[in-house]
Amino acid sequence: MLLKYQPKVEHLKCVVLTPKEGLELSRNMITLLPGTNEVTDDEWKAMRGNIVAELESKEIIILAQKVSAGRGKVGGTRAKNLKDMPTNLAVKFVNECNNPDTLTKWYAEITNEEVRLAITKKFKKLDLELPEDKIPETPNESPMSLEEFESEEDDEILEDDEDDQEEDETEDSDEDEENDADEADYSEMTVAELKAACEERGIETKGLKKDDLIKALTESEE
Repeated sequence: MLLKYQPKVEHLKCVVLTPKEGLELSRNMITLLPGTNEVTDDEWKAMRGNIVAELESKEIIILAQKVSAGRGKVGGTRAKNLKDMPTNLAVKFVNECNNPDTLTKWYAEITNEEVRLAITKKFKKLDLELPEDKIPETPNESPMSLEEFESEEDDEILEDDEDDQEEDETEDSDEDEENDADEADYSEMTVAELKAACEERGIETKGLKKDDLIKALTESEE
């Protein structure tokens, strides 16, 4: 939940958090700095009743926005955290933030490049040291030993050899099928068609029967 604290005279404001059933609170009090501040949803519920006067005088205002669902569309969604805000608003709220804890939290969770750049610039403007980027956990990491790696390489070579052999067998099979298909085609031809095919190839057909013609054509292709 984003809040803007805008006192007439700049100073820190401490707000007591009133515990209520169902709320998870990690602190008893929050400190608001002039500008943009962020509190959790439970903290907002715990402090809401303690800042009635400040809300009425607009010393404290909420920065929740109704984000349009798209051009020409009615309604929209409610954005109350920085990551949910449109980029231009997010950059504006970052520039108005002076709270190091809030900036550090945003630096860790915001991925939008333009907003992240604004956060970095704000750190420099406040002369704050940038936090170190956290290295993500890798529960799926499964390192191999040298023996396992080299063993798998040998397996891959064997698999490649088997694949090559299968490809060669497939090619041979395809050639046999083509030859069988050619023979089948000749057998379906009439004697006249077979003689014409032989004459086109310069094969003497005089005295040859159908089987002889098929044999002559087949041998001419080898």
